[in-house]
Amino acid sequence: MPIEVRDLVHVYHPGTPLQTKALDGVSFEAEKGKWVAIVGHTGSGKSTLAQHLNGLLIATEGTVKVDGLSVAAGDRTLRQVRQKVGLVFQYPEQQLFEETVFKEVSFGPRNWGFTPSEIEESVEKSLSIVGIGRELYDANPFRLSGGQKRRVAIASVLASGPDYLVLDEPTAGLDAQGRENFLALLTELRSIGKGVIHITHDMDLALGFADIVLVLDSGRSVLTGPPSLILGELLEREISGLVIPDLVRFAGRLRDIGLEVPLSWDPFIIADAVGRSFKR
Repeated sequence: MPIEVRDLVHVYHPGTPLQTKALDGVSFEAEKGKWVAIVGHTGSGKSTLAQHLNGLLIATEGTVKVDGLSVAAGDRTLRQVRQKVGLVFQYPEQQLFEETVFKEVSFGPRNWGFTPSEIEESVEKSLSIVGIGRELYDANPFRLSGGQKRRVAIASVLASGPDYLVLDEPTAGLDAQGRENFLALLTELRSIGKGVIHITHDMDLALGFADIVLVLDSGRSVLTGPPSLILGELLEREISGLVIPDLVRFAGRLRDIGLEVPLSWDPFIIADAVGRSFKR
């Protein structure tokens, strides 16, 4: 069963002068082995939505379920939900606190009651998946590079065996190589059956990697579907704060003049289609 969000509403500071509706009727699903990108401008509700998926925030209205388990205040299943859904913050140093990498990654399994042998196996497997070698097991996580910190943060979540990973702007602050390596890691996690929920404002990443794209605008889910569908809709109507890749706009203009060109962010696909069109 997937993560199911239905008619989700969240109000901050209800009944006060600071009352703000951050989410307004959001609905979507996220399945294991799939990559869902949640995109929108700053203040669109992306991070608020992310924190509902493992119960850091509880819905004001609507429902959130994880594999049929309710995410609700006082619900006895909330602990199970938090083991199924791991949340990685935008800035990994916000969730690192132990004095060594090994202790950091083993904290979750210890908290969930894993045996010593299970803890060691889980830590080693998780660090191996993210590409952290044994030479860093005793390193201080705060002295690692930005990319390494992010990998350790993900390993600390993976070690508890979640089915879903929720990542809030995970490539922020990474250089080009670090970003490429990180996206390859997420692709690998999807391939082994993890559900990836990727919070981002970067349309290139969302369109290039996700199976499903959810577009938020002022707390509302205004578009949802595969990248090909989202592309067509975004060319028809502008959504505040979202920047459509230049290649996609170019492809749209070529279609307007009658060329059979797919809406794509891949220059090779567009070039090939243009070449075939002129040959006709």
